[in-house]
Amino acid sequence: MYENDPHLSLKAAAEDLGIYRTTLRTWVDTYGTGAKTQSPPVSHADRAKQLTDAEKIRQLQQENARLKEERDILRKAAKYFMEETNW
Repeated sequence: MYENDPHLSLKAAAEDLGIYRTTLRTWVDTYGTGAKTQSPPVSHADRAKQLTDAEKIRQLQQENARLKEERDILRKAAKYFMEETNW
């Protein structure tokens, strides 16, 4: 877990496991591979793409909410007109 996650600190991993940091350090030194995964460098273009992806997600969430509202309005209208015609 600790060696495979480049963003996880030894302290955070120990807290998550409910053990002392020194205990985890001993285990990692004794049984670990000795090679903590490095996070890949993120280029400026990748950061910009991530931001645009986040913006796209936000826009899609707004559109989804609007479409759900329109659907609910149409359902209410259909129910109203069905009661009016007594079919």
